[in-house]
Amino acid sequence: MALVLPTLTAFTSSRLTAILTAKTQADFTSAFDALFASNVNYQAQLLSQSSAALEEQGASVSVQGQLEVPGDKGQISGLVGLFYTSLVDSKFLVFGAPAESKVTSSFNAIIQATEPRPQSNPRIRGYFDPRRIVTVNQIATDQAVQVTIPAASVNSSLPGVTTTENFALGPGAKKLPPGPFGGHFGPGPVTLGPSGVKSSPRDVPRGREFGVPPVVIAGETIGEDTNPKA
Repeated sequence: MALVLPTLTAFTSSRLTAILTAKTQADFTSAFDALFASNVNYQAQLLSQSSAALEEQGASVSVQGQLEVPGDKGQISGLVGLFYTSLVDSKFLVFGAPAESKVTSSFNAIIQATEPRPQSNPRIRGYFDPRRIVTVNQIATDQAVQVTIPAASVNSSLPGVTTTENFALGPGAKKLPPGPFGGHFGPGPVTLGPSGVKSSPRDVPRGREFGVPPVVIAGETIGEDTNPKA
């Protein structure tokens, strides 16, 4: 029973996705060897776009366009063109979420059957695919995804919290309403006069900072008698 190989576009897109979404260096190398011929030196370029890079932790790939031109022997060789976008999550956090970058790429490759058929083993099931990329041409742009903080996520009703209308170009902080004592921190300490009525410090009579002196009643002695012989 003859096995039908995947189409050239399916072969290229699936294995390229495995390269870009690899989580470790070992997974990246294994996926790269399954797509490229041994004489193609293109690891560094794809590693910088992959989640296997040191500063990255994940990626998702979306193929948005494809072109396939089979060779004279059908799907065993030919030309493949892919247009894809990849969102890569960084290990660095921005406001608690991973920083994200977007790669937009046009990927063109020439595929040929370069791998020799291995010795058959009846204990191993599966199909052998001799196809590999022998020539690659890629144009890619990488840009950081802008992070926007929604204003609704800030609770401006809490005391001491100020918000802005626009986090990117905001007009400035909002003014807080006056507090229960008139100002944001109250009018300040209050000085009482001799009669207990509010007055300014200059209105307090000298010598009477603690109120009027005690009343002297005839026939009674106040304090210590300084003339005991009288």
